[in-house]
Amino acid sequence: MGLAGVFLSHYRRHPGQLVSLLLILVCAAMLWSGVRALTGSAADAVNESRAALEPLLSVVREDGEPLTVEDFVRLRRLGICVSPRLEVRVAAENAPVVVGIDPFSAGCLRQYRERDGNAAGASQAVGRLIEEFDRPTLLGNATDLARWEQHTVTTSAPYLLREASGLPRGELLTDISVAAELAPVGRKSLAILTPAAELQDVGLPPEYRSDVQEYGVEPDPLVDAFLLSLNALGVLALLVAGLLVRAVYRFALEQRRRSLQILARLGVPKGQLNRALLVEVVVVALVGGTLGLWLGELLAGAMASGFQGTLQGLFSVEFYAQRSPGAATWLGMVLILALVVAWAGADLLMTARTDAQWEWHGNPTWRWPLALVVLAGSVTCLLFTETLWLIFAATLGCLVGAGLLLPDMLARILGWLERRCRQPWMGRQRPLLEWSCAEMRALCHLLQLPLIALAFAIATAIAVQSMVTGFETTFDRWLDQRLQGDLYLDPGESVAPEGFTGQLSALPGVTSVLPMVRGRGVLGALPVDVMAVDPASPLVQDWPFLQAAPAHWRAMEQNGVMVNEQLARRRGLTLGDTVTFQLGTVQQTREIVGIYADYGRPEGEIVLALAALPASIPSQYTTFVLATRTPTDTAWRDWPEKYIWLAGSRVRDQAWLKQAANDAFDRTFRMTRLLNLLTLTLAGVALALMGLVIFRLRHGSYTLLHVYGVSRPSLRRRLIAHSMLVTGLLAVLAIPLGVFLGWVLVAKVNPAAFGWALSLHLYPAYWLQVWAACLGIGALVGVLAGNPVRLEGLKNE
Repeated sequence: MGLAGVFLSHYRRHPGQLVSLLLILVCAAMLWSGVRALTGSAADAVNESRAALEPLLSVVREDGEPLTVEDFVRLRRLGICVSPRLEVRVAAENAPVVVGIDPFSAGCLRQYRERDGNAAGASQAVGRLIEEFDRPTLLGNATDLARWEQHTVTTSAPYLLREASGLPRGELLTDISVAAELAPVGRKSLAILTPAAELQDVGLPPEYRSDVQEYGVEPDPLVDAFLLSLNALGVLALLVAGLLVRAVYRFALEQRRRSLQILARLGVPKGQLNRALLVEVVVVALVGGTLGLWLGELLAGAMASGFQGTLQGLFSVEFYAQRSPGAATWLGMVLILALVVAWAGADLLMTARTDAQWEWHGNPTWRWPLALVVLAGSVTCLLFTETLWLIFAATLGCLVGAGLLLPDMLARILGWLERRCRQPWMGRQRPLLEWSCAEMRALCHLLQLPLIALAFAIATAIAVQSMVTGFETTFDRWLDQRLQGDLYLDPGESVAPEGFTGQLSALPGVTSVLPMVRGRGVLGALPVDVMAVDPASPLVQDWPFLQAAPAHWRAMEQNGVMVNEQLARRRGLTLGDTVTFQLGTVQQTREIVGIYADYGRPEGEIVLALAALPASIPSQYTTFVLATRTPTDTAWRDWPEKYIWLAGSRVRDQAWLKQAANDAFDRTFRMTRLLNLLTLTLAGVALALMGLVIFRLRHGSYTLLHVYGVSRPSLRRRLIAHSMLVTGLLAVLAIPLGVFLGWVLVAKVNPAAFGWALSLHLYPAYWLQVWAACLGIGALVGVLAGNPVRLEGLKNE
């Protein structure tokens, strides 16, 4: 039998160890690669959107007449690089918007040009439109094409539907002539766009003017912080997996200690043994990494839809296509797992150790001082930093410090109980209780790494549950205070707020109407959302504020502006500060009279009076909030069909809006909950597998007690109790760590990643559920361990 056969023979005798190693590595690789696939694709989309940024202007006629083809032709003949854009919105639920462009002049806009010699998704689509110029074609992703096919739209010429990657969700790209043929079945809006730099040398004719379409300002890297948070969860899963692998692999090497020493004494060079162990590490990592990478791609595909909605809803980032892992990703994952496994057995890969060197000597004396130093430094860094990666690094330091302390704390508690059991109670000695405490101390030493991993998973579960449930409670309360209207109407097109408000006020049952005009502005170098409302409307009087000046709505009518919490934190603003911002081509300076919570998006936002809003700002659109006499009356559902001027409008009630907001909330935290559950499951399963092995090694002590007169049922009950008490006591010790991690998430990570802070909510009922789950894991291990008495094991004693 060769050296390879000797190594394989161990796993033939102990297949559970190989299965445990591969299971842990596969799960770790799956979690890490799945998260990296999504975040990597999202990072590509972010870079793509940033590369396409440029200041854009829209050309408008001074006489107010709509633009025509003749206007485009005239501007082109004057040498101005302009490109038309025709949008057609079909009056159907969830129907994508048809965007018609001129593929031959689209290169005027950076978003449709090749960059650095590479054709991006939009530029590739433009090339396909040119290639299929004689065949009317609609390009889009598979979901939008399927939605479009649900709505029968007839034109004078048939058109083809073709799937294309790299296009925004909810849009179909086509030639402008095809969009013009579809225009009669929907609402159209034509714009002629040009880069701002184009008009620096060549001015527009006097019959035209330019309005700002896009500022071309790069937003704050909030999405980077969000992706970093997800990657941090993946690193935590990798850390837990590393602890578990170290426990399993150390145990496997410990079992092979005698075999390795015998091979060394028989003349096998120590270098050859170490190389064989290194090959074993690489092979195990190769198999686990390959399977995990494949499963991670499936996991990423299953989570892609919700992740895409989160990115678009929170950060306005178009998540195009999931990036498939390549050879570099596979090699990197194998190397990471090889390092994890090598670290797991680094101190046991030296075959020249003596028997005395292999013995366990308990916890080293340096553990407590090192743990306290690491904890002190990490907590200090947490208290005084606002940088997200430093927050995660300090949190990792706190986990390392707690991991160094937890096993010893368990042993000290059990040692104290052991000493108490030595004392007579009611005149009776309790030797079995004393032995039970000693036995549990031995279990803590043998299972310390799986126990640390389970403690980390428990603490993370408690922290994430505290953050998510606390945010859900706060979000629901905030929605109840913010949504004061009964109905919410989107006209589906640009309308004049004053005239439309008068028409809506005349509808039956309507008691109040609040127009809300939204758009985009720039504050300093930061793009912000803009919302204009009527300060005198009764529908805004009960809005909640974090800080507000006296008579803040009246002050806003004069020279005031309100900012959301995200913008205030990001720019260090407070009440009474003066801010200067740009709305289109108009610059305004106003005083902050209110700071409000805004849990919808992490973007900065300003609110000002409707009268202070310029005539045109980028991305401007208007919606309306209506109060009615009888909110339960459903007659409003027939308004779009009953009133011609409301045709194409979308009317929703408050219940629908709250449900949509809660669905977005669930989608945002779905990945976090899934990663948390998988990490907790991984730690629990690994502890159960290790516990079964360790209990089999402890059969000797149970058998001796049976020889001394303790019955088998009593010993089996004690084994189950030992397992449950160790895991239950660990859960109790992990709760403070979970509360601390919860504070880090709500007080440090949330402000840095999203811009808002939350109160720390404690949920003891959930702690009880986690504690019960840990007791269940312990009970399961004890039950599966079976009969602890093995009399045949005494024959060689």
